[in-house]
Amino acid sequence: MRHALLLGLLLVTAACGAYRFPGVEPGGSGTVSGNVVAVPCAPVESAAKPCAGRPVPGLELDFTSGDTTRGAVTDSEGNYSIELGAATWKVRMKTYMRIVSGPPAVTVTSGSRLIVSYVLDSGIRVPVPQQ
Repeated sequence: MRHALLLGLLLVTAACGAYRFPGVEPGGSGTVSGNVVAVPCAPVESAAKPCAGRPVPGLELDFTSGDTTRGAVTDSEGNYSIELGAATWKVRMKTYMRIVSGPPAVTVTSGSRLIVSYVLDSGIRVPVPQQ
């Protein structure tokens, strides 16, 4: 009986060490930050000096890895920053705009500081005159 109790205590102790608290990422974390801009900036732009992009404020970026989703929101200048656990994260944006430039996923390692920026298509187009 005494041996069975010791074995049971040993198993319970070992199982507790395998438990992960929700929101705690094993293997450390890193920071992902960047900027989101939209182009074109206006229906008519100078061909000699096109707009480099206008900031997209208030845009929600969702980072998903497995069953975990974390979100960041751009500030008034289109900047964002988020700390994520070490893993590969798919990136989605809650917007009607199409991603022109920027990765669909990021790989975060412990202690990393990634700068990941995006350019979106604003959908602004000059109407074609009808003939």
